[in-house]
Parts: sequence; C-alpha cells; structure tokens
Amino acid sequence: MNLIIRVTDKGNNFYIGSAIEFEKKAQKFFSDTNAFIGLSSNPFNEILDKVIQLLNTLRQKDFIRKWQYEQMMPDRAKCELAHLYFNPKTHKDGIPVRPIENTIHAATTKISKF
Repeated sequence: MNLIIRVTDKGNNFYIGSAIEFEKKAQKFFSDTNAFIGLSSNPFNEILDKVIQLLNTLRQKDFIRKWQYEQMMPDRAKCELAHLYFNPKTHKDGIPVRPIENTIHAATTKISKF
C-alpha cells in the first residue's frame, strides 16, 4: 500500500492516508467542479516566451519605463509552471480536499505586482 503524507488544510497536523484514496478525492474534485483540464504537454516555455515578448513590445513602444520592464521581467532560471495541489480537510466529514493553486514563481507573478 502506498501512503501519502500531507499537511492538513487547517490545524498544525498531518494527514496520512492511502495514495489511491487521495487521488480519488482529487479526481472527484475535478469532476465535481469541471474547472480544470489536464495538460497533454508542458506549456512553460510558450508562456514564458509570450510574457517576455509582451514586455519587450511594451518597452519598445515606451508604454512602460525601463525600471518597470526590469522589475516585471521573469527570470527563466527561477520561474516555474503554475501548478495545482491539494490539502486534505481533516476537519470535515469524508476528508475532502482543498485545491491550492501555486503561482508564486509563475512567469506572470512579477507583472501582477504592478
């Protein structure tokens, strides 16, 4: 049996359970909400290139200042593809999962600060 250990949604404790059951809970969330689709390929380079191209265009047209351009420009070495993970809600019946969208290192994060 494969186990999964996760930090819980509320409280300072851990959830230890079956990896298969946790996967079923995640799949149930996807089917119930219909809010997400699975990716068949990694769009990271395409997204990053589009962000850089947009910033270059804005700078060339003088729509943003140099310091803004430099602060908004993503660093390829530090960027990550935004991703979704789940934390179990152990305080609820049936222990459903809470989706967490991790975008902190996404290509658009620095732009969002303006």
